[in-house]
Amino acid sequence: MELVKPSNYETALSGRILHVVHWQFVLLIAYAASIIAFDSWNLITHEVVAKRWTYAGVMAILTVITWFILKKYAKSKNSINALTYLLITANIFFSTINVYTQRGMASKAVMLYVIPLLIASKTSSKITLWATAGLSICAYTIASVRYFHLFYGEGYRIELYGEVGFYSALILIIAGILSPAIKKR
Repeated sequence: MELVKPSNYETALSGRILHVVHWQFVLLIAYAASIIAFDSWNLITHEVVAKRWTYAGVMAILTVITWFILKKYAKSKNSINALTYLLITANIFFSTINVYTQRGMASKAVMLYVIPLLIASKTSSKITLWATAGLSICAYTIASVRYFHLFYGEGYRIELYGEVGFYSALILIIAGILSPAIKKR
């Protein structure tokens, strides 16, 4: 049985996604360093420390699996795209769980939604970028509104909708800025 060699497109796509995966490891190291710093100064509870280490661990496992499969097995456009979509979805979930556990609309973790947008921009697909933006907005809205209603009284309703509207617009603006940079390869 003869192995099919990847085309230049698949090789370039794989290289772009591997580049993203390398930076994903840097993100996880920075995230772990922040957990250590916040824990050493007793800024977060032991329960929160355990949860954040769990989130970091799950993301690290998914990132290593993605890296390994990309390096060893993924040669077709479909397999590379599937791994990319897994990485995008995992990052949206990671962002959402951090927003929720860091007090919803008061969370500074909203910045994490930029990561899946940047990953999507590497796919050469504007549809993927805009779908990622839409999913990120939905996930952020769900996390913020859910937290607000489960812990009622930590903010005002107008503040909730103002924050959700502003950050949703910001996600769309970032996608709009990235969109022209995507060229069919």
